[in-house]
Amino acid sequence: MVDALLTQAAALPQSAGVYLFRDRRGRVLYIGKAVNLRARVRQYVSGHDERPMVPHLVARAATVEAIATRTEKEALLLENTLIKQHRPRYNIKLRDDANFLHLQVDPKVRWPRFVLARQFGDKSKRSFGPFASASRARQTLAFVQRHFPLRTCTDQVLASRRRPCLLHQMGRCLAPCVDGHTTEGAYAQVLEDALMFLEGRHRPLVETLTGRMQEAADAEEFERAARMRDLIRAVGATLERQQVVDPRLSDRDVWAMHRDGTRGTLAVVPIREGAMGEPRVLPFDGEVASDAEIWSHALNTAYPEGAEIPPEILVPALPDDVDALAEVLSERRGRKVEIVAPVRGDRARLLGLAAENARVAYTSRHDQADRTRHALSSLAELVGLKAPPARIECFDNSNLGGEAPVAAMTVLIDGKPAREAYRRYKVKTVVGNDDYATMREILDRRLRRGIAEGELPDLLVVDGGKGQVAVAAAVLADLDLDVPLVGIAKPRTEHARGDKQATDKVVLPGAKDPIRPPRNHPGLRLLQLVRDEAHAHAIGFHRKTRRQGALESVLDAIPGLGPARRKALLTHLGSAREVGRATPAQLAEVPGIGPAMAQKIHDAVRSPE
Repeated sequence: MVDALLTQAAALPQSAGVYLFRDRRGRVLYIGKAVNLRARVRQYVSGHDERPMVPHLVARAATVEAIATRTEKEALLLENTLIKQHRPRYNIKLRDDANFLHLQVDPKVRWPRFVLARQFGDKSKRSFGPFASASRARQTLAFVQRHFPLRTCTDQVLASRRRPCLLHQMGRCLAPCVDGHTTEGAYAQVLEDALMFLEGRHRPLVETLTGRMQEAADAEEFERAARMRDLIRAVGATLERQQVVDPRLSDRDVWAMHRDGTRGTLAVVPIREGAMGEPRVLPFDGEVASDAEIWSHALNTAYPEGAEIPPEILVPALPDDVDALAEVLSERRGRKVEIVAPVRGDRARLLGLAAENARVAYTSRHDQADRTRHALSSLAELVGLKAPPARIECFDNSNLGGEAPVAAMTVLIDGKPAREAYRRYKVKTVVGNDDYATMREILDRRLRRGIAEGELPDLLVVDGGKGQVAVAAAVLADLDLDVPLVGIAKPRTEHARGDKQATDKVVLPGAKDPIRPPRNHPGLRLLQLVRDEAHAHAIGFHRKTRRQGALESVLDAIPGLGPARRKALLTHLGSAREVGRATPAQLAEVPGIGPAMAQKIHDAVRSPE
């Protein structure tokens, strides 16, 4: 196989480009770039690359192919695109490298608004971020919407409104949807304030707002002055939480790495106007990656087209393709970007700060991973499993007196909630309040589908005691499945008898007595997590189903409103809740619904009865 690879390498061009190692099935194992394709690939195959995993890569590779480019910069861009497309096993894997949330606004539309976005490419839009977590991004968006009264509604809602919404009454929207409430100049001023805040220009913003507050006070416009005062306080509180590094320092991002073998953590600390922002952490793993390769891939993917790119990026070691990378980032920013590896002075001390953030993040992440592994092992020991369960599924039912019966399934993958795998079920065959029959139907549906798709849980959990466990065991027996099963039940009987210290009980099939683990048992906590998730998921779906059913009952009673019109209502407005909130004018915009029918619908859904 090595001889074949050497023959293929000899036929490669001696130009810049991207090379791909593939296995016997044609799957891409590794993608790299090179200034000289033939020489670089020969290093792999002849054993001159001393990275420990290169022999494993070469042993598995069956073919190597190349894509020539005109320049090293083109190779850098192509490599990034192909890695995202193929996700090769032996390339460095930056988790969530291009999926961080940003705040985005299009200042060229008439009434701009901020939204959360993950995709870039439109240079006309301004983007801010990325944020360290989705929750942090949403908190920032909420702050901006609370203190800078720009619109939050979609273009469709903006065009259809006839009167200001509740947000305008609360002082959180200038109501551009209705003529006479604001002007384009006033709206643009608020947008500029929001942009200054997001750009980190907090001190100039406070100075500007202070001047406006004084002007409003001199003109005896005390309400406007009070709004300026509140905004100054909010921005000032944000400024106080930031650590001032050195006001003389320009804007820059400071990168560092903590590595432990094939895995590690990158940390990037943003510095804006001399103040340190919240560090962003990117865990990685990669079997053949060198430090230079990690830096090249990280910087290329962390700053996509349209993202906020500072004029200076500090790294502890320069990547091999630093000139091409700086040129790519400069083109994306529209101005010059420098990549620097300082060895002394203030900038080197910033690298030390970032390195400590990377180390702490790595330790914290892997401490948590160790705790999760311990919890899974404890759970396996608790319920008698041969190995820790990789996939745990839990089921719960919800209804109100037999009305709108539903069920929910939640999933833990390696001890963590996998919300994309959660499922909700409407009960099809059970009439009335029969929890056991509902459980039987839902489990039968789920497990039959699991058999067909080849995906079954390593541990099946039901919310309940012996009755629910017996039903689940019967379903497993009917389908001839050997899936471990447990139930988790609240200690209601024990609490009623006065034992307030009793914890949840773990029920095993066929066992006379339940297991009563201590309150802090790691395995019990995993079961409680998946049970509580299922309970909340089922209740939320039940409430939504009841609301939908209530509205459909009201719509059914309106003369002249047939199935086609009811479907058009839900399709146009998006949900039953939006139908209930809509004004007669908005209802009249639905195809097939005229003004008279719109008024009938509005009166019916708003009726106290």
